[in-house]
Amino acid sequence: MEHIKRQLNINLNKKGLAKIAQASYVCYIFEEIKDKLLGENIVCQATSFKGGVLKIKAPNSIVASEIRFKSQAIKEKIKEKIGKNIISKIDIKV
Repeated sequence: MEHIKRQLNINLNKKGLAKIAQASYVCYIFEEIKDKLLGENIVCQATSFKGGVLKIKAPNSIVASEIRFKSQAIKEKIKEKIGKNIISKIDIKV
């Protein structure tokens, strides 16, 4: 299995798609963990990841505050899943 992963990374790098794939994966992980970290009643969505900044869209300022409050836990959980610290900031848009 490791061989396929290595080959995929090589091909993504050759085509210039590695950063796009990584951004999609970070957003996917956020969507996967958000209910557990924020609660099932918190509605928000990861919109993009670029340059170490994860952008999250929140429906109102209350949800935005909750995300801000738990931003360090979000960073740590994504770091744990990916295996490296790639998120430097979480930007929340209302």
